[in-house]
Amino acid sequence: MNKAKAAVATLGALVLGAGVVACSSEENAEQAMPKEFGYILPEEIVTTNAGTALGVATDAVKLSARLYPGAFIAGPDQQLLPNPDLVTATRSPQDTKQVDYVINDKATYSDGKPVVCDDFLLTQTASAHTDLFGADMPLFSQVQSIDCTAGSKTFSVHFNNGFGDRYRELFSAGTVLPSHTVGEKAEIPDVVAAIRSGNTTQLAALGEAWQKTFTTAETDPSTVPTSGPYRISARGEEGDLVFDTNPEWKGVKPAQSPIHVWPNTVDIKKLVENNQVAVADLDLDEKPTELGLTEPDYVTTTLDSSRVDTLRVAPAGPLSTPAQRHAFNGCVDRNAIAEALKKFSGANVHPTGLRVVQPTHPLASQLQDINDTNSKVDIEGFKGLLQGATVRIGYLEATARYKIIVDSIAESCRAAGVTVEGVPVTPENFGTLGVDYDMMLDTRSSFGRNSTTNANVGSQLKDIRAAEAQLATEAITIPLVTEPRTIAVEEHVHNVIDNAGDGGVSWNMDRWDEQAATIHEDQPSQQPSDSPTQPSSPPPGAGNPA
Repeated sequence: MNKAKAAVATLGALVLGAGVVACSSEENAEQAMPKEFGYILPEEIVTTNAGTALGVATDAVKLSARLYPGAFIAGPDQQLLPNPDLVTATRSPQDTKQVDYVINDKATYSDGKPVVCDDFLLTQTASAHTDLFGADMPLFSQVQSIDCTAGSKTFSVHFNNGFGDRYRELFSAGTVLPSHTVGEKAEIPDVVAAIRSGNTTQLAALGEAWQKTFTTAETDPSTVPTSGPYRISARGEEGDLVFDTNPEWKGVKPAQSPIHVWPNTVDIKKLVENNQVAVADLDLDEKPTELGLTEPDYVTTTLDSSRVDTLRVAPAGPLSTPAQRHAFNGCVDRNAIAEALKKFSGANVHPTGLRVVQPTHPLASQLQDINDTNSKVDIEGFKGLLQGATVRIGYLEATARYKIIVDSIAESCRAAGVTVEGVPVTPENFGTLGVDYDMMLDTRSSFGRNSTTNANVGSQLKDIRAAEAQLATEAITIPLVTEPRTIAVEEHVHNVIDNAGDGGVSWNMDRWDEQAATIHEDQPSQQPSDSPTQPSSPPPGAGNPA
């Protein structure tokens, strides 16, 4: 994070760490300057592939939002903003089930290879073969087929009957990846031909490469090309990554480069003391004051997230029928979970039984009847259906609140005769839903989820009500409580804006900008004005993430 000496002389120093005092002399000011522009993530850094189940669980989209931007970008207020730097999507006027895509002629990976329709076809193929690719992108089940000629800059997506309204949620950040690199790793020169052939051996090779190529501990991430404004130039001993400007990026260049991205497994307090933290997205058990992220050097904000801690149910096993899933839902005490989390951290979270909208959504109050029904504890009403059953819940061991949630569920469900066993997992030993555990606890927005419905958070009330009722009947997910969020930003860092969704503050990372003026002095500059992904008003018909 280097500054011109003129700026140093004028300002004295830009201080990121607590307890560091800027001196008047230029020499002391330079010593007090931050050594690097650091960004702390709330999870381990595992993969840049946000389309895998592992990527979803470890919040890979926060890492890859500006490495592999999506066709649409989830911005503030849950608006989906078009991303013409990558691709333009247009619904066919002749067929509402068809969406035509034109990839930007200048869209290029950092190795100089063009972004082509092969990359988008590979994403859809991964979703269609979850057993081979380990994918978790359920909304692609609405897609019937993709027309793609290898190497082309145009393609069309055809949806199943009754679907297509949510096309803006497809090809999201971290899911459109370089197929030529995956093909090289799999030793398959023609990815499109392999996909069209349906050859299981070739698909399995592509699936393995699609996962391992982007796992940062298995493949040197500096050798993997990116399509966004940043590329990864190095990986540190603690799993940290260095983001540099992508030399092939043809859009507006990043305002801040390099950015050092750290997992939450590092000693955050030490990084703060060494002036190495500019932005921190904190997990529930990470207290800003204990880490030195204090006023006035840092501005700390507790946010209402649109994401919900949710149980995802395996299609087979002890909860394979809707009746069994309803029975399990009836023994879950969401208020008890919220109280347990508050006791643990002091954080206030909101219990919820809704699957399309979050409790803070403007329409949530008009869905209170559905929320109350879905959240009702009814042990006696369902006791016979699951009595004596054992249900295994998998969760990432590193996320402290997950164990508290599972323990609370185990306690409340014990009264129904259900034994709940927690199955802590690690990225290295993640397991498989339906094999190693019957439910998976993770945190997600409704963006790209709820694939049996057309409604999202931007839909009309009647459509959302119908979708909530349908999803409650199916009960393939069980929402629990909202995600607690805390963001700390060093006072000289501008344009850090949270989108309250899966990408968090990462969605416009390339617009972050360290300036001489503090954000206390220059509040209007918090709204970036030159981002190519942030139009002055939402595009006509732009849906919200769902």
